[in-house]
Amino acid sequence: MNDKNSSSIFEKGEKLSDEYFKGNAYLSTLLVKDKNNNFIIGAVTFEPNARTNWHTHPKGQVLIVIEGEGIYKEKNKSAQSIKKGDVINIPENVVHWHGATTTTKMVHIAITNYEGETNANWLQPVTDEEFTATN
Repeated sequence: MNDKNSSSIFEKGEKLSDEYFKGNAYLSTLLVKDKNNNFIIGAVTFEPNARTNWHTHPKGQVLIVIEGEGIYKEKNKSAQSIKKGDVINIPENVVHWHGATTTTKMVHIAITNYEGETNANWLQPVTDEEFTATN
């Protein structure tokens, strides 16, 4: 599904795998890793209730929220409310998840660095109880 409404900057993109995401999350790839750039850039759309699994990035990640409101949560820390205009700098190997809230959509640009051919290490799903506790 590649729809773009008048308020979105980028196309919604392709639905992301239920293996790593819960709910309706979509990726529009903006730039792939190449000889000049050791990172990937994507616009990720999370519909209400959608989120990533817990995961880490071996060389870190930057999120730039461009639409809506969502949640960013590091293991053993309080959840952060994130909104349009926020920039989240995620250090390497920090266990975390991010996504929409129960009632709002959230879109962010993800700039994800690679270590070799790996840019994410996926862990267990965020439980409904964990997600509900952050909303």
